[in-house]
Amino acid sequence: MNVPSSEDFIGVMEKLTKAWKIVKWLDDARWSRGASSSLIPGPVFASLDPSSQILTHWLCYITDQQRPWRDVWTLGGPIFAEVVKEYRNTTNLDDVLDLLRAFTVSHKAGSVDTLRSKQQTIQGGTITFTPRFGMHLLSIAGTFYTLVSFGNNIVSYLSDNGLFIFRSSPALEHDSPTVRTVFLLYLLSYADVRKGFTSFHSQKKEISDEVMHRESRLRDLLRNESELEYAYLRWFRNRFYKRLWAGFRDYVKPGSYHEAIFVRALGEIKANSILRLLQEDRKQVLCALELPGDTWNLAFNQKLFDGRINHPSELRAYYNRLGAAGHLSEEFYPEQFDMSFDFAPRMCDRGEENFCPFKGSSKLKEYCLGNAGRGRLCPIVRILCGYESDCLPSECPILAGSVEDICSGCALVVS
Repeated sequence: MNVPSSEDFIGVMEKLTKAWKIVKWLDDARWSRGASSSLIPGPVFASLDPSSQILTHWLCYITDQQRPWRDVWTLGGPIFAEVVKEYRNTTNLDDVLDLLRAFTVSHKAGSVDTLRSKQQTIQGGTITFTPRFGMHLLSIAGTFYTLVSFGNNIVSYLSDNGLFIFRSSPALEHDSPTVRTVFLLYLLSYADVRKGFTSFHSQKKEISDEVMHRESRLRDLLRNESELEYAYLRWFRNRFYKRLWAGFRDYVKPGSYHEAIFVRALGEIKANSILRLLQEDRKQVLCALELPGDTWNLAFNQKLFDGRINHPSELRAYYNRLGAAGHLSEEFYPEQFDMSFDFAPRMCDRGEENFCPFKGSSKLKEYCLGNAGRGRLCPIVRILCGYESDCLPSECPILAGSVEDICSGCALVVS
């Protein structure tokens, strides 16, 4: 993690404290109406129990890499729902691999297997989805096989390792149950996943051996308290994995469709310690979330902060120093900057300075409905991020005149 210099800290501090109010406002809008329904369509997903819905969602995020996100959720999601529905009856590695072969089609050597729906269609045609990398197939197989020991239930996996979640390390200043929970999910699906595996069909024995050995290593690690702590300490410094944090974020973010499902799943298995954490210390859970940094986050931060924030670890470093100095509201936290995933393509990438809430010359207020908009949808957040959100005049920074002149600009200037 790069620690900002005093000079950079002073320069960015003012911009961050001004920008965060607007960022929070847009993030709140993102998780209002826009998050009130599932990204995964179809009757099979709707029929699953809460833990199975969480597992389906988790599998989607495993494959959400270098693929259009709509394909991941609208094509991959319904297929994963079918896979998970049948998976609940598997009891060993052979069952897991037989299941995955039944849902995949093999291609020429070196090509990644294509997933294929058995019972659902889209626009009258068969639903198919091909992950970008063969590693995703191995992650899914490893996740399934590991969870067999936990009743095929991803939420039980977390609950059964609750002693680790609520332990604390004196070696880490910012240790927390949130980060420890995310580490367990990292071990489940992302740790020790090797390249070179692309097909459940042509590489049947190789994948079986790899998944079995991986599960054995993970089982031994989870049983060894000192080794597990050591692995966590090594991972902590480089914990900024986009898909990992984005997936978990959906389970704890107020307003998220999957947050309510996660709570129900915890209740069904009586995971009372994790439930209490969410009910009594939600603010600290949210503050521990890392920004799932991607291209759009970086483009936004490069413009707004003059290239001084280039990685989620740097945003976390500024956040920690600002918090320690008492310059930030406790309502602010790094993950809120993920609204830039929607903001940057619509605004920064198109050079829309005239409507930018971070430019003093912005004409944005001309689109504000003011108090007359109460009970209607806000046109401002629709322009900026495409969100459907209620107009709440008392909470609107645009109506309050909080447009800030802090961005270096994105318009193309020809001279």
